[in-house]
Formats: sequence, structure tokens, C-alpha cells
Amino acid sequence: MSVRFGTYVGVCLLALGLNGCSSRVETRIRSDGAGVTGAPLLMWQAEADDAAPDPLLARVRETVADRLREEGFGFADQAPVLLSVGVAERPGLIALRAPGKEALSPVRKRGGLFPCHPRLYRLTVSMTDSATGRKLYGGSAEEAHCRESFDQVLPRLAATALAYLAAPKGERTEISPIPD
Repeated sequence: MSVRFGTYVGVCLLALGLNGCSSRVETRIRSDGAGVTGAPLLMWQAEADDAAPDPLLARVRETVADRLREEGFGFADQAPVLLSVGVAERPGLIALRAPGKEALSPVRKRGGLFPCHPRLYRLTVSMTDSATGRKLYGGSAEEAHCRESFDQVLPRLAATALAYLAAPKGERTEISPIPD
């Protein structure tokens, strides 16, 4: 075997290996409701009186609030729109299904030369008319990651879950060249 051919094979194997390390990220997005236009005042959904403070929920609320403030929203103790958030993390090898429907969140597998067992992170945001209880907006974003933590992807999940606030678009999937 010539040195030239061996070098070529080595470069090809290196490229394949790097491709397995820098896979793209698939973001599953859901948005529904009438939408929220303008920038009405928001208030957080009250927590149970006996609930212990949750540091993760505090970080999620802060990140979502920061994103909404960037869009011109404000917060008050009493407001026309009630805001709530939820988070979930699960192994990517577990799917969520509803009876008689496709998977709400399918099994995630990472292939390539260096497969991994990803974790799925989901952020859900809900806005409700505080006087009538009518749902104004529901948005969620979910991503599978092998190496990034929830705190690392939280700002991107918040931006994506709120991206269609004025005009919800249903379900969609976006592929990003973000290395994981």
C-alpha cells in the first residue's frame, strides 16, 4: 500500500469520525392557541403554598422571562395573561405515545462511528387569559443531546418555544447544524 493511499484512507476515516461527533440537532416544535399579539402584562402561575422552592424551575422562569422582556413583555402580580412553564428530561431511548396516535415524542438514536444515548430536554410554555381561562398560546420545544446539559440548551429552547407566539404554526421539526 502506498503512503498516498494510506494518507487518503486516514483522512477519510478522520472525516467520518468527526462527522459522528458533530451531528446536527433536531428540534421538535409545537405551537397552538389564538396567539398573543402586542405585549400584554404577564403574571406567573402561582405555585402551591406548600411547594418547596425548585432551583431548576427558578432558572427556567428567569430564562423565559428574560426572553419575553426582550420582546417587550412586562410582569406584574395581577395581569391579564397568566404564564406557566414546564420542563421535562428523559432518556432518548423512551418514546412517549398517546393511545391510537403516532408517537408524541419518538425514540431518539444517534448513529455514526461514535453512537451515544441522548437525553431529551423539553420546555413547555403556556399563556392563558386570566379572566376567562381561555388558552392564548401553548408552545414547546424539544431537543435530544448527548453532551449538552439542560442549562446549556435552555436559552435556545426558550427562544424556540416562544418563536411563534403571535401566530402559532402547529407542529414542525427544524434541523440545526449545532454541534452536540
